Amino acid sequence: MKKLILSLLIFFSGLQIVQAQIEYKTIPSNIMQEKRKIKIQLPRSYSQQNKKKYPIFIVMDGEYLFEPFAGMIDYLSYWEEIPEAIVVGVMQQPNRKLEMQVDEETYLPFAQGEDFFDFLDIELLPYIQENYRTSLMSIIAGHNLSANFMNFFLFRNDESFQGYINLSPTFTPEMPLRIKKALRRKKSKVWYYVAHGKQENNETKKEIKDFAEAMESIENQQLSFLYDEIDQATHYTMVAQSIPKALDFIFTSFRPITNQEYEDKLLTVANPVKYLEDKYLDISSLYTMDFDIRVNDLMFVSKAIEETENWELYKDLSKLAKKNHPNTLLESYFLARHYQEIGKPKKALRHYQDAYGFEPIGPLNKELMLMRAEEIKEVFGY
Repeated sequence: MKKLILSLLIFFSGLQIVQAQIEYKTIPSNIMQEKRKIKIQLPRSYSQQNKKKYPIFIVMDGEYLFEPFAGMIDYLSYWEEIPEAIVVGVMQQPNRKLEMQVDEETYLPFAQGEDFFDFLDIELLPYIQENYRTSLMSIIAGHNLSANFMNFFLFRNDESFQGYINLSPTFTPEMPLRIKKALRRKKSKVWYYVAHGKQENNETKKEIKDFAEAMESIENQQLSFLYDEIDQATHYTMVAQSIPKALDFIFTSFRPITNQEYEDKLLTVANPVKYLEDKYLDISSLYTMDFDIRVNDLMFVSKAIEETENWELYKDLSKLAKKNHPNTLLESYFLARHYQEIGKPKKALRHYQDAYGFEPIGPLNKELMLMRAEEIKEVFGY
């Protein structure tokens, strides 16, 4: 039985086979009075699952920052380490510096910088939300000047973004103090990541380190904050190393059950089925998204039931299987295991036979169900 469970866990790591889709768009901006170029990567499942909604990543400096983010998001979501997401790259050349211009007295977006900020907030984000299937979670990322500029969204009353990925930001005056004040006031969940390379110039390193140290004094349970110093990395090479760290930080709770979580949690809690339900309720609450419980996680719970011999829990697990994967034979398999182990072979036989009409799941196929049914017949003479 344990070998079967392990085979299933290995199998479910590679179900996706389609590729992510890249779109190149030109959208009109009434605010900036010009057409703006953007890149969009749609998730692998986008065309197959027409009711599923996805988080949004708005990536500044799309000329060079889009591909690293899009590639890593596609890679990590393939392995279900993070959710699939819609990635939007904002092209900013040749007017990059003008588009992030701030007033020299107020240090707030000014002139073309003010227009660009309004374009992102009033035109681009609503365009993505209206034309694509998006969840309520949005994340923004930038590097250098754009990492500084995107923080202006923190100062608005409405929550445009829940996640901020700051890569080697070049802060304007007042910005670190303003960020600290804004994050102290946040009443809804926000993730804030900031990083720099260890080989950055000393002035930039000191400014970011001082900022991170000041952030540690914030007492706000809604804030998740992470500071990274990327070893042996320059202002540019730090990007490739920091992106997976930032994504892992934001989506830690999203991960599938691991061997470590199995050992530390599933084998120690009184009810691993309830633990699984609570885990997905937390994911839904944190990331404002609903999705089916992973088969991989169901099988980890099945493994825990086998090891602890708490056979009654198979009935509850079968209900989760029916709700989340109704067309598969998981429900019948779990019920059959339940009745087989509590000494009701006739009911176990019936559920193994019922599985014939449902879709197989890796090693759990009709042939295995037939073999199990035949074993019961031989032992009990049915």
